[in-house]
Order: sequence, then structure tokens, then C-alpha cells
Amino acid sequence: MKSSIRTFVLAAFAAATILATAHTASAQIYSHNTSGDSYLQSGGYVTVNAVIVGQAGNFTIGGQQSFYTSSTQPVTVNCWMSTAAGSPTGLPYGLLSIATIPSDGFVTLSFYGWYSVSGSTELYLVCRAPASNGIVLATNGNITAAKVP
Repeated sequence: MKSSIRTFVLAAFAAATILATAHTASAQIYSHNTSGDSYLQSGGYVTVNAVIVGQAGNFTIGGQQSFYTSSTQPVTVNCWMSTAAGSPTGLPYGLLSIATIPSDGFVTLSFYGWYSVSGSTELYLVCRAPASNGIVLATNGNITAAKVP
């Protein structure tokens, strides 16, 4: 009888201890997908996607963006994250990606980096095809920002 009471008391104590220790999950993740076509004019700066980060903190930011060209020559595409739509100035830590699209072909750019914000901020994916003799379209893409403790 003593051992069953002792077992019950220990089990009750363990349950109370577990319940008293509050575990909280504080992950904050912001994400945006795009599936529309954005035309990159030769030499112009075009915002092809954006994500709103809803609170202050340090964030890892990553994603990918697909492109197509009908050009008869390979086309170089540059993309970066910025705090201003259509801006030639990117964020200071990573998030710059460059690739060459083969003639009449597709490519997917990946980007990853981090950024600290002091409040709700919109971050833009800006891309440029410096020289193109055909159509360059930004097709499907995703941006995700995850708050880190």
C-alpha cells in the first residue's frame, strides 16, 4: 500500500512539475508565393516578389525564383532582396543571386541570407537582366522569412 501511494505521489508531483514548466513556441514565419509573370526589360530593375515581415527581430530569409527566356542567346539574370521596390541597392548580408538562362530555356535562382528589422517591414525581390535580345519572364517564386531567437 505504501509503494502504491508513493508511486501515486511521485506521479502527481511529476505531472505538476511538467504542467508548471510552461513551454512556448515563438517561431514567427512569414512567406509569400508568386505565380504571375513579370517581364524583365533589358537593363531595368523589376520587383518580382515581396514578403511582409510583421515584427522586429533577426530573420533568416530565403527562397527561389524561376525565369524563362525566349532569347536566342543565353541571358544573365541578377536578383537581390531590398527594402525598396525596384531598388538597385540590396540588403547587406547575402541574398544576391546570379545565373545564366540558356537560350530558349529556364533557370531557378536560389537565395539565402539574414536581415534585422526594427519593426514591420516589406522586403522586395528585385531582379535585372542587364542585356537581353528576347523576352525574360520571372515565373514562379517563393520568399520565406523566419525569425531567429
